[in-house]
Amino acid sequence: MSQRAFTLIELLVVVAIIGLMATIVTLNMWGQRPKAHDANIKSYMHQVRNAAEFSYIQNSESYAGVCDETDNTLSNAGDFQLLENAIKTENGNQPVKCYESDNRRDYAVSSPLVSSTGKHWCLETAGATTEIDAAITAASCQ
Repeated sequence: MSQRAFTLIELLVVVAIIGLMATIVTLNMWGQRPKAHDANIKSYMHQVRNAAEFSYIQNSESYAGVCDETDNTLSNAGDFQLLENAIKTENGNQPVKCYESDNRRDYAVSSPLVSSTGKHWCLETAGATTEIDAAITAASCQ
């Protein structure tokens, strides 16, 4: 009765092929991390919009309290502070800008994106979310 086994060369070829495939997969996935951070930033910004709308209803149709006017970031109260911390975790601890209009009827929030250097994700009162070229300086994504 003869026993059939793999030779050392056959085993080495299989190991080399598996190693090559693992390398290819790793290299393809390497560049996806910044895009994943951007997706999380956009998701958190959507949650900021939801919190702002809830605040608008609670504050007699005013967005007062969405932004912290002392440093033009999200408010340090409640959900806004939690969301700002989550966004900063994703964007490399860069500032999240927030501005309210003088009459507190409009606001805009922007955060730097990770995968596109110099680009920011912006949301505003009207419901618009868009990628812009710089951080906001007023209560609009324009």
